[in-house]
Amino acid sequence: KTVLDVFAYAGGFSVHALVGGAKMVTSVDLSNQALALAEQNAALNQYPGKLKTVAGDAFEILNNMIEERQQYDIVVIDPPSFAKQQSEVPVAIKRYEQLAVLGAKLCRKSGMLILASCSSRVSLEDLLQAHRNAFAKLGLKPVLFQTTTHDWDHPAGIPELSYLKTAYYRM
Repeated sequence: KTVLDVFAYAGGFSVHALVGGAKMVTSVDLSNQALALAEQNAALNQYPGKLKTVAGDAFEILNNMIEERQQYDIVVIDPPSFAKQQSEVPVAIKRYEQLAVLGAKLCRKSGMLILASCSSRVSLEDLLQAHRNAFAKLGLKPVLFQTTTHDWDHPAGIPELSYLKTAYYRM
């Protein structure tokens, strides 16, 4: 499989993909320092595939990849929080929708698109609605086959603590 890891930071998804047998992983992050850490983390493991890092603004890079007609078997988009304040929620939702459009365009038919959020002020339902809006714009009907939130070791007893959420789609 080929994997695109957007907002890769230290390469958690990238390294897992490589160790899991991905033949090529492209890690995108704004920070050169974070990507250097991702390369160091990858070097601590054994894997047959290749890691490519790309530094820059994720929205610009994704648009360039689309123009170049690049496609991936798995696209993971896990951005930093877009809504640190309640007043930022409408813009955050638009950015999640934009990322869903970009990710869908980069994902091969029958590929997997994984879209995450760590914005506590954006609910899972609002995030999923942003995805539905994005897919409708593209005329796509991917299958949402799983959502995840905090794991057992990260309890979130009140809504304000429920900031981690991920949606898994089959294109």
